[in-house]
Amino acid sequence: MLIGEDLRGGLRRRLYAPSNPAGLAYAIGVAILLVVINQVLQIALSSVVLNAMFEDASMRNAVKAALLVIFPTALLTALAALLLARGRGGTVSEVLSLRWPRFGLLGWPGFVLVFLIVMYFAVAMVVLLLGIDMADYTPGPQGQSPESGSAGLVKEAMFDIANTPWLFALVIPSVALGAPIWEELVFRGQLFAALSKTRIGVAGTTVVTAALWSLMHLTEPWLAIGIIFMLGLAFGWMMYRFGSIWVPMICHGVWNAVYALAVFGQVGA
Repeated sequence: MLIGEDLRGGLRRRLYAPSNPAGLAYAIGVAILLVVINQVLQIALSSVVLNAMFEDASMRNAVKAALLVIFPTALLTALAALLLARGRGGTVSEVLSLRWPRFGLLGWPGFVLVFLIVMYFAVAMVVLLLGIDMADYTPGPQGQSPESGSAGLVKEAMFDIANTPWLFALVIPSVALGAPIWEELVFRGQLFAALSKTRIGVAGTTVVTAALWSLMHLTEPWLAIGIIFMLGLAFGWMMYRFGSIWVPMICHGVWNAVYALAVFGQVGA
């Protein structure tokens, strides 16, 4: 079918069936271990890239180097997640919800488009209702901080990188593929399944994991952290609705890719 079986049944149809034979304590330990593995790998690889590709070890160049190595570190983190999901008799596909969703030919582009429209509308409403001046969160063309303060280490580094097309092309896989892969496996993978089987259920798990995910981005301004929290809520609902980590992972990747291309277009303009 063009739309796909999983897209039928309305917004409240639940296809998520959490599986976590290893227990909550094990899942929490795995999540912490995956974050540690990812960060240690990022520090090690970004140090090599920083020394090899940049003239000085400034904070801006350190962030650029970190962005460049997200993709390879994400793949290694994903491998660790797959291995650890086997703990205590777990089945990898069930623990990590790797079931491929039954979306038709028009299902994927249609759903992703609706996701983008809804999220951008929600962000626009927050900006309008709170009277936020986006100039306070927009770096200069060379990645300079706005007069009101930092626009965020990552965002400023992205604006700076956008001035060098070949370097920007190297960052795209990290932003559009690497970050969604490892972040979703950590926050919507085994930990999500374990928490969903407790008293807080899927709804509480969605809020908790969205909060934890947003707190990982404390180098960014509060508006960015708030948007990440909203995205976390949307991705948690996708887990509930479709029972597949591929749906939030792909939407996460598209969101990041659109953001990166918008930065490139803004700097070029």
